[in-house]
Amino acid sequence: MNTVLAPASEPIAGAAETALDLTGLTSYTTGIVRLAEAKGLRPTWGQPHGRTRRIILNAVGPHGAFGSIVIGRTSGKVLRAEVIHGNDAKRPCRAKGPNAVRVLLTGVRRSTCQPGCVTTSSADCRR
Repeated sequence: MNTVLAPASEPIAGAAETALDLTGLTSYTTGIVRLAEAKGLRPTWGQPHGRTRRIILNAVGPHGAFGSIVIGRTSGKVLRAEVIHGNDAKRPCRAKGPNAVRVLLTGVRRSTCQPGCVTTSSADCRR
């Protein structure tokens, strides 16, 4: 069984710790980032890559969802996203296009997992 591990919870170099600078994003993209914040995914800027920028998502605790949203560097539009629902997830959920990404993020549950959680599954963590 392949296990996907969540990214480290340390802040990303150059990323704002309190609020994301949303300059250059479309209003629809800004709404998607705000939705990710509301779901407890703590979005932060990742390193730019080619013609895209990446927003890293990482909820609290090992059983929280994590992933990324890819945004066009010049357009400011959401291109795609990937969300993994905790370390015990079977596979990532992917979406392409702004509407599909919004639907994907709408389906994410806010994590009840806490830092330092030692349970073996997210089902045990939610009790």
